[in-house]
This record gives sequence, C-alpha cells and structure tokens, in this order.
Amino acid sequence: MKTPIRLLCILAGAIALGSVFYKLIGPVGHWYELNFARNDGDLGQAYMVALAVQFLALIAGGWVGDWAFRKRRQRPPDRP
Repeated sequence: MKTPIRLLCILAGAIALGSVFYKLIGPVGHWYELNFARNDGDLGQAYMVALAVQFLALIAGGWVGDWAFRKRRQRPPDRP
C-alpha cells in the first residue's frame, strides 16, 4: 500500500515543481528572444537550455515528493 502512495507523492512533487518552472521559462524565453537573440541558432540554444531546466525541475520535484513522503512516514502517530 505504501508504494502507490509513494509514487503518487513523487508524481505530485514533479508536476508541482515542473509547472512552476514551466510558468517561469515562458516569460524568460520571451525576454531573451526580444533582447538578446541574434539568429535562429541563439533561439535553438535557448530552447535546449529551457528543456534541460524543465527536465531538472521534474527530477528535483520528484525528489522533493519522495523526501516529503519519507518525512511523513517518520512522524510518530497522533495517539494520546
């Protein structure tokens, strides 16, 4: 029973952190395109960096979800 809950925590953490970074990458990419990009090569490189950041955010979010699950399991039960 703990494995599905653990996977759900990992998935929830990955989705949460991934969506936060997804919302941040859009405006940053638009700003970079307007101010610094000189050609399509610059835009392609920026796109690859954005994909790498998104991938790392998903991995970090999964780690945070797993960490939260382990912390929750270590708490003593709420019994008087």
